Amino acid sequence: MIDVMDNLLNIISKEDPRKLLKSTFEEISSRLKYKLRKENLVFIYEAKREILRSLASTVSNISQIRIHLSNEDELKKQLISGQKVFLKITSKNIDTSDAEIEEVSLYLYPIVLNDKLIGAVGFFEDPTDEQLLKEELYYFSILIDLVLETLKIQELKEKISLMVQLTNVLEEITEENVLINNVLHLIKNSLHAECLAYWKYEDNKLVLNCFTGLEDSKVRFKTLDVENSLEGRTIKEKSSFFLIGRENFENYPLAFDIDLKSSIHAIVEQNNEIYGVLSAYNREEGFDYRTYKNFDETDFSVLNDSAKRLAFSFHRIKLYRKLQDEVSKLTSLKESHEKLIEMQKEYLDRMNSLDKISQAVRSVYDKNLAIKIMLLGLTSGRGLKFNRALYLEKDSVRGLLIPKLWVGPDEDQDANEVWKEANIRAIKYGSLTQYLKEEGIRLPSNNKLTLTVQNKVLAYKGHPILERVVEKKQVIHVVPQMLEIKWEDLEDIYDIVRTEEFLIFPITGMLETKGVIIVDNKITRKSVTTMDIEIVKLFKDNVGLAIEMIENYQELSQKTKRLEEQKDLMDYYRRFKDNILQNLPVAIIVVDRGGKITEWNKKAENIFSRPRENVMGTSIADLVSVFGDDIIEIIQKVYHSRNYLKLQNYKLYLSNEERTFDIQFSPLRNEELGVVEGIIIVFDDVTELYNLQKEMEKREKLATMGEMAAKIAHEIRNPLTVIGGFLNRLNKKAGDNEYVQKYTKIIGEELYRLENIVNEILEYTRGVKLMQVEEIDLIEIIREVLLMYEDFIKQKDIMLNIEWLNERVFVKADRDKIKQVLINLIKNSIEVVDENGKIDIKVGKEDGKAFFEISNNGAPISAEVKDKLFTPFFTTKSDGTGLGLAICKKIIEEEHKGKIFLVKSDETGTSFRFEIPLVHSN
Repeated sequence: MIDVMDNLLNIISKEDPRKLLKSTFEEISSRLKYKLRKENLVFIYEAKREILRSLASTVSNISQIRIHLSNEDELKKQLISGQKVFLKITSKNIDTSDAEIEEVSLYLYPIVLNDKLIGAVGFFEDPTDEQLLKEELYYFSILIDLVLETLKIQELKEKISLMVQLTNVLEEITEENVLINNVLHLIKNSLHAECLAYWKYEDNKLVLNCFTGLEDSKVRFKTLDVENSLEGRTIKEKSSFFLIGRENFENYPLAFDIDLKSSIHAIVEQNNEIYGVLSAYNREEGFDYRTYKNFDETDFSVLNDSAKRLAFSFHRIKLYRKLQDEVSKLTSLKESHEKLIEMQKEYLDRMNSLDKISQAVRSVYDKNLAIKIMLLGLTSGRGLKFNRALYLEKDSVRGLLIPKLWVGPDEDQDANEVWKEANIRAIKYGSLTQYLKEEGIRLPSNNKLTLTVQNKVLAYKGHPILERVVEKKQVIHVVPQMLEIKWEDLEDIYDIVRTEEFLIFPITGMLETKGVIIVDNKITRKSVTTMDIEIVKLFKDNVGLAIEMIENYQELSQKTKRLEEQKDLMDYYRRFKDNILQNLPVAIIVVDRGGKITEWNKKAENIFSRPRENVMGTSIADLVSVFGDDIIEIIQKVYHSRNYLKLQNYKLYLSNEERTFDIQFSPLRNEELGVVEGIIIVFDDVTELYNLQKEMEKREKLATMGEMAAKIAHEIRNPLTVIGGFLNRLNKKAGDNEYVQKYTKIIGEELYRLENIVNEILEYTRGVKLMQVEEIDLIEIIREVLLMYEDFIKQKDIMLNIEWLNERVFVKADRDKIKQVLINLIKNSIEVVDENGKIDIKVGKEDGKAFFEISNNGAPISAEVKDKLFTPFFTTKSDGTGLGLAICKKIIEEEHKGKIFLVKSDETGTSFRFEIPLVHSN
C-alpha cells in the first residue's frame, strides 16, 4: 500500500491539475483490479447534483456510468452508512461503445470519510476479500479528499490570480469597450465558461455590448426585454443569481444557441446607477478541478465581485472623463479668467476712481466747482483716463445745450507734457479726492478749449441724437461708421469736438437731466471700450445726483430752516395742548375705531387708578370691570350714530366707593375724510356736588318740616298751658276724692310728657342761639352723666368698661349742650342692651380733636335704619319723638363744628362716636 501511496503522491505533485482528478481515479481503479483481480468502475460523488459519476474504468467498452441519488433516499442512506449495495443500471445512464449493452449489474462499495460520501467503487463481480477492499477504500478516501483539497487550493490560487489581473486591467484601462473585452476574456478563462457576455442597460432594455467564447452565428437575440428574460430578471430584482439544470431555463428566451445547463447573472451597479448585466453561460468540460461540471457558489462569488469591480471601473471612467472635461474647461476658464482678472482689476480701479470722484463732487456745495471736479475726474490719469471732457448745461426754457467748460489738452499743446505735469502735481496729494478738489479750485473757467466753444450752442429738442440723450437719458457711442451713416444728425456735434469717436451721455438727477457731457480720446486715438461705457453709465447717475443735490442744497437749507421754525411752533402747540389735556379737572379718554385707547390723561389715571402706559393701546373692552357694560355699549352706539351723548349723575364703584359722574360721549370726526375716527369720553367727577345737592335737598325738606313743627308746637303750647291751669284748679276742688286725684295725676303726667315733646320740637327747630362757651373738661362731664345713670346700670347688671386715654380732655364748648349729647348717647346704650349686657366707653385725643366713643353689645341696627338714624322724627321706640340723635347731630356738627357718626353696627356690637376740636393751649 505504501508504494501505491507514493505513486499517487507523485501523481499529485507532477500531474497537470486539469487531469489530476481523473489520473488519481484511474490509478485507484488499476490498483483495485490488481489487488482484487476484478474489473471495476470508480465513481466520484457530485453532491450538488446528487450523482455518482464514473471517472475511471478497467473495461474499455464502458466510458461512463451515472447513478442518480436525488430520489433514492434509501440508497443514499445505505451508501453514507458504508453498506455494500447491488444495483442494476439501465442503458440510459451508461455511455458505452457496445450497443448491445442494455443493463449493467454492479456491486457498489461506497468511499466514505467522516460520514461524508466522496465516491464509490463498482464491481461487476462481488469481491471475495471484503476486508482488503475496506482497507483499500479507507486509504483511497483519504487520498481522494487530499486530491480534492489540493484542487480547491489550486482553484483558489487561480481566483486570486484572476482578481490581481482584473485589478490591473480595471485600473490601467480607461477605454470602456477595451476594458469590457479584457474583463470578459479574463473571467471566461478563470470560470472556464463556455460563453461570457456583457449586456448594456439602455432605455429599459438590455443590449448585447460584448461577448466571448461563441461565434456570432450562435447569437439569437442582441436585445432582451427586462420583464421576461433571465438577464432582465437581474435588473428587475436588482440582485445577482445563478441557476443549475436545464429545467430552470425552459421558460426564458435564450440569448445564445447553446445547450444551457448552468448560468450566472451579476448586476453591474454603482451608487444606484445600473450599467448592465455580466452573464456566464455553461462551464466548459475537461477541467477536473471539481467533481461536477456546473457553476458553483465560488464561480458566482467571482462573477458577482467582478461585476462590482467593473461597475466601479465604469464609474471611475465616467468620473475620469468628467474630470478630463472639467480640466479642459478649467484650463479654458483659467485663460479667460486671467484676462477677466485683468479686466476686473482695471474695472475695480475705475470703480474706485469713480467712487473718489463722487466723493469729491459730493463734498462741495458750489456748482461750478463740482463741474470742474467732475471733468477733471473724467480726464485725470488717476481718474477715468479720457483725453477730453466737455460739459454742456441744459437750458430747458429754450431747449438748448450751452457749452460750460471743456477740460483737456488743446491742439496747440503737447498732450504728453500736460499729462506729465498733471501726474507730478497729483503725486503731492494723498488721495484722488483731495487732488480733484484742490485742482478744481485752481482750474480756470476760460481755458483755451472752453474759449473755442464759447459762442456755440446745440439745440436738443427735435435733435435725433441729443434728444435721446437729454429726454430719454441714453448713452450714445458715436463711431466713424455711425458718423458716416448719420452725418446730417451728427454734423453739428462733430463741428465742436472734431473727432470721429466719442461718447455723449447725460448728467441726470432724480427726475430730469441737468446737463450733457461729451468725452473722447482724440489725442491717444484709443477706442472707447464696453467698460468705458459701463463706467460712464454709473458716472452719470452718481454725479448727476450730486449736482442735483448741490442745486437743491440752498433751497433745502431754506426749507429746513422754515421747517425747524414750524417744528418749534408745532412742538409748542403740542406741549400746550398736552398741558391743557393733562391739567383738565376732568378725565379724558379717547378710543379709536377698533376700540383701542389712544388717550388717557392724568385725571383719568387718578380717578381710575391705572397708569397711562398700562392702558394705552389696550382695548376699552378690557376695562369692562371698571366702566361696566353700559359704557362700552354707549361707545358703540355713539360711534354708529355719530351723535353727541351725555349721561348725568352716573354711578360707578371705584376702589370700593360709589362715585357720581357726568359723562359726555363725543364722536372724533375727521372732517377731510368724512369719517369718525374714534370717540372722546369725558368723565366729570361730580360726587361732592351731587352729595351737596342731596344734602341741600334734605336740609330744605327738614327746614320745611321744622318750620311746620314749630308752628304746630306753638299752637299746641297755648292749649297745654290752659289745660294745665284748669287741671290745677280741679286738683284743689277735688279734695280727698281719690278717683278724681288718680285721673288728674295721669292727665298731669301725660300733659308733662306732651310739653316735653313740644319743647324738644322747639329746641330742634330753633336756630343756633348764643351758647355759653367755656373751657370744660370732657372727662368730668362724662363722670357726672354716668353718676346720673348709675342706678339704671346696676338694675340691668350692665358691665361698664371705660378707657380713659388721657387724664383730662379740655374743649371749648357749651357745657349743657355737650352734657345733653352725652346723656342721649349713654341713655340709648343702656336702653338697647339686655340684662347682663356690656357697654364700652373710650375717651381721648386724636389728630387735634377730642373724641368720645361708646359701644354696646345690643341688637345690631338694620341697614334700612342706619340710613335714617339722624333723620328728625324717625324713631324705633314706641314712646320716642325721633329727635334725640337729630338734636345731637345739630349740637355737635352745627354748633360745635365737630362730627358725630355711627362707627359700626354688626354682630360684635354697635358703636357711636363724636369728635370736637381741642383747646390748643392745653
